Amino acid sequence: MSTKDNRQQLIDFINKNAFDPIIKAKPEKFKEDREALEDLQRKTQNEKKQFSEEYSTAEEVKKNYLSNVRSKAAAKVNAQLEKLGLPTLPQHKDEFMELCKKLEV
Repeated sequence: MSTKDNRQQLIDFINKNAFDPIIKAKPEKFKEDREALEDLQRKTQNEKKQFSEEYSTAEEVKKNYLSNVRSKAAAKVNAQLEKLGLPTLPQHKDEFMELCKKLEV
């Protein structure tokens, strides 16, 4: 399998398990937290774009995923996501690392 395929598999995993559920969340279901959700959706859309457009190798995707998992700035966003019952990158770290191992990234 090519490294481009590996990169795409990692991005697909992140999109499916974290980014897309946040982006697709319906603001009307969050009533008083609607503004917080919309802000998180904007941030998530930007992060999704960054992973897709700026990280050109599977190794870069892995490195930046792990950086985001450990980041203090991301911890605040993750706390807000958890409060709203939405997925976070750290919640899927073990599965992500298994995929990296399988793909030999």
